[in-house]
Amino acid sequence: MPYFSAITFAVLAILLSVLSLHISRLRIRHRVSFGDGGHKDLLIAIRAHGNTLEQSLLFGLLMLLMELMRPSWSALAITGAVFVIARVMHSVAIFSRQLLLRQIAHAASVLCQLALAFGLLWASLA
Repeated sequence: MPYFSAITFAVLAILLSVLSLHISRLRIRHRVSFGDGGHKDLLIAIRAHGNTLEQSLLFGLLMLLMELMRPSWSALAITGAVFVIARVMHSVAIFSRQLLLRQIAHAASVLCQLALAFGLLWASLA
């Protein structure tokens, strides 16, 4: 049973829900039902949520597939934890406008995805 991917997906779902609620709060404050209404804070919130969703879907699928192939569970747990931390850091970096932190978090996210992708290839061909 895929436990690590379930835990990782659950934590990412919580992060995405928090980001979504922040968008809703800003939409109410600015009275905007569609788009960002020209409000930079709303645009940033929308992108933080969208980017996290985009990255999380691919990672989650890769993680689930890898877990089904019975890899090293400790490596999978570490990869999932690093990805979640990177996504939280990325969201913090977007809201605090810290470009370097955002770049580091993005790089960590992509490296986690690539590690799983290459791991899947390796396991599939072995």
